[in-house]
Order: sequence, then structure tokens, then C-alpha cells
Amino acid sequence: MITKNIKNIIFTGFFMLAMTAVLLSCDDKEAPIADLQPAYCPATIEFNLPDNLEQLVYTDETGARVLPLIKGEHISLPYTMTPDNITFPNVVWTSSNPDIASVDDQGNVEALSGDGIGYSIVQVAPVGMFSGSGVNCNLKIRVSNQLEKATGISVSVSGSEVYAGETLQAWATIMPETATYRTVKWTSSNESAATIDANGVITGQKTSAMRTPVTITATSLDGSNVYGTVEIIVLQIVQPQNITIDQSYAAPNYYCAINEKSIELPFTTVPAECTKSLIEWSSSDESIATVEGGVVKFNQSGNFGDVTIKARCPETGNESTIKLNLAAGLIRETYHNPNQYSWYNAKQSGNGTSSSHVWHDGYITITTYKQNATNQRADIRCWDAHTWFHAGNYPIFAFRMDDVKDLGHGITSRNINIDAVGKSASGADYKAIANGNNKYLHDYKCSDGSHVFIYDLSQQACGTGGLMPTNETVDFTTLQIKHADMRTVEYQFEYNLYWVQTFKTMADLENYVKSEGLTWEVIK
Repeated sequence: MITKNIKNIIFTGFFMLAMTAVLLSCDDKEAPIADLQPAYCPATIEFNLPDNLEQLVYTDETGARVLPLIKGEHISLPYTMTPDNITFPNVVWTSSNPDIASVDDQGNVEALSGDGIGYSIVQVAPVGMFSGSGVNCNLKIRVSNQLEKATGISVSVSGSEVYAGETLQAWATIMPETATYRTVKWTSSNESAATIDANGVITGQKTSAMRTPVTITATSLDGSNVYGTVEIIVLQIVQPQNITIDQSYAAPNYYCAINEKSIELPFTTVPAECTKSLIEWSSSDESIATVEGGVVKFNQSGNFGDVTIKARCPETGNESTIKLNLAAGLIRETYHNPNQYSWYNAKQSGNGTSSSHVWHDGYITITTYKQNATNQRADIRCWDAHTWFHAGNYPIFAFRMDDVKDLGHGITSRNINIDAVGKSASGADYKAIANGNNKYLHDYKCSDGSHVFIYDLSQQACGTGGLMPTNETVDFTTLQIKHADMRTVEYQFEYNLYWVQTFKTMADLENYVKSEGLTWEVIK
């Protein structure tokens, strides 16, 4: 706080100036008041630390700038004030905890005591503005009794590639967390390709090479020579001149399934090594699908139909398009994407056990749980919020999996049924597909030992609502293949689920099974 004497001096100074103005006005009637000089107050005050100190400063979780010091260390804190013509440029220095770090009236700081946890806030403020003005500058001084050096540094970046003229952010994590210095010296192995500043901002540079690998290094500042590295690739910006979208996914030779969520369109460009992020992508109907960078994302609101995806080269105007069809009623779950599948175990538990699953490319392995003393169970659930059936477009609903009766566990019976709750577009309710245990229309036993269990939505009625309509979708918010009452077996075991799909016809289903290299015999 400003002392009472200082306040009195300031007040007296301003009072004398005012009295002088009055006397001049009285003695010389013609002296203009404009001749009086205005008082200029400080607007800003900031520390301008030397490089050797600035490189040690970090920002903590509170947003404060922190300077770590070692006990016994002495530093000077230079500062600048604006404007240059301040009437009263004197300042006041304070330390919030002078037992940890003291400061004199010249800004000289001494680190006195600390364990790296205690700290002192050192502040400089203009004398006349010190109380409640907001014009001040602070630095948190954290004092350690002795230097604790880094033992390891890991480096991460916001991306593995950067284009010339663009930036990435690099971060360094210093081990241990109690290391005294929390900042590093950043260097680039090739500054003609990528530079990095003291804050870890990497900037790609123009070079003659399309792709240039650069190693970014973070080195400790405590003399331990500990460092960490990461490699990035600097790419040059090259305008695409032409683009051709591969038509593999084009209708009518291919139909897209809403449960697949997205597809990545294959395409080629001229030149091949152009900057592909410059390509402009658009969708003719974003209520059906959106597109970004060639990745098409399907709506999850039940909108179906044709959508045209276009890619355009901005410099030349050359374009390429593909017409997709998001088919109403098509379900295609084939387990080829580990990050995007929605049919798996219902996560049930009982008698100290629980169901689980493991993904493999092309199938999942499901572990049962103990339903009761003599039975195992492991239902298969669709975890999507909505599943749309269309009995007119895709009436055949089927799934290929192991029949647990064939797995050698002495199981004599099991029950399979479809627990479902849905509503048609016109508002009718439908529940319990085929209405009962083991009501599948067909059971094909395949040459690899698996079974295809088949339902026909155009022939098999639901327990509630009867046959589904053939002219509109039915939106199911609950859809679960109940796989229960596996008796008699007292231990958990595994079975495989290979796919869950709908088909237009039985012929389409059989052709699909043939495409897997399988033959079958009809059990039912």
C-alpha cells in the first residue's frame, strides 16, 4: 500500500500546481489557461526480462507467469512503462511473501527459502496508481531450496504434418513433475524447412522438396542435457489441377448403409502430390450425407435416397462427382472397421460373471455369462439409437454366427428370438419380430460350421403390429437378438458372430454367402 506520507506528498504536489494556476490567472488577466501543462498518468507497466530469465518462465494452472529460482539466487527485474512522458514515473515494489522472495525498491529480487511449492508474488506498480488502479505487473516467484534436474522429456505435437506457411503446436512434458525448470529449449533439425519458436509453435517453410522430414527437439534448461524429440513432415502447397473420384461406391452398383456411419471415397489427383486439403467438397443434400476431405458421413435421422458428392479443384475449376444411394432398410454389419461397429454383446451379467466381446477383422468373439445355475446367455444388441427396416426394399434379415449346440459343450438347446420395439413412419407400433423363440424362417449350416439364421420381414409377423409395411420404414429404437437358455452348461464359453445384414432377396443372401467361399445345407 502507498504510505500516508507518500499520499500527502502527491496531494500537496497537485494542490501547489492548482494554486500556481490560480495565482497566474489573478496576476496576469491575459495569461491563457491553455498554457498549463497536463499531468500524464501511467497506462501500462510490463516486465521486460532478459532472455536467460524469460526462457525459464512458464504459465501455471491459474494462468500466472511463474519464474522458478534457486535459494540464494539474485536477479533484477527490469520493466517499462507507457507513455514515455509520465508526469510521476516513480514505482512501488512489493513481495506477497518476503520470507520466500524479497524485493528492494530497485527491483532486485533475492530467493530466500522454499521447497518448490511456496511462492511469492512480486509486483511493480506506479506510485500514483498503486491503489485499485489495475495498472501493475506481477510475476510469481517459486523458490526451490536446491535444483532438481529433469530425468526425461517427452514431446507431442498437434499433428504429424504441416504445410508451408501453416503451423503446428509442440508440447514438452518434463519428468519428474517436481523438476525445478518446467520449460525447454526448442530446436529444429532443418530450419529451412520448419522453424520453432520459444513457445513451441512450429512454422512450415517453403522448400523445393514436396515432403521434408524435420526433427523437433526439446532440451532441458538445467544443464542435464536431457532431451526429447518428435519427427514431423513439412509439405509444400501445390494446387490440385484435376481430380477423379473412383466410382466403386456409385449407385446402382453399390448401395450405402446408414449403420456404417461413413465411407471414405477413393480418388486420384493431378498432380498426385498436390495439397489435397485445397480440394472443395460438397453434397447435393446434406440432410442425407455431408462430406469433408473425401469422407462422406451419413445422417442418423432416417433420411434416405440419392445424394451427389462433388469435388472441385479451385484453381482450375475441374470437378468430379459420384452419385450415392443411402438405401432405406439396408443393414450391413461386417466387422471390418474396429472403430465403427454397432452390433455386439448386450453387456449382461449374472451370478458373478459378465458378457463381453473382442473384435477381429471380419467377426467378433462373444463371451457368455451365467444366466443361472445350469444356463449360459449372451444376447447381441444393436447399440445404435435407431435402426430402420423396410420390408419392401430389404425384407430378408439375417445373421451368421456359431450355433452354440455345435461347439462341444454338451448344450442340448438354446433359444434365439428378436426383441424389438419400433414405430413406422406413419405411426404404427411394431414389437417382437417373428414373435417367439427360434422362429427364424431358415437355418443354413455353412461349410465352416457357422449358421445363417434368416427372417423374412414380408412374411413373418411381429408380436405387436403384425406384418411390417412394405411401403415405408419402421424405426426400431430397441433391437436385440436374444441368445439365451443355453443348457446345460455351468461355465462361460465363447462363440463368434460374423455379420448382421439385410438383403433384397434370398438369392442375394445366398450369393453373398457364396462370395465368402462357403456352401451350406438347409437345416430348417
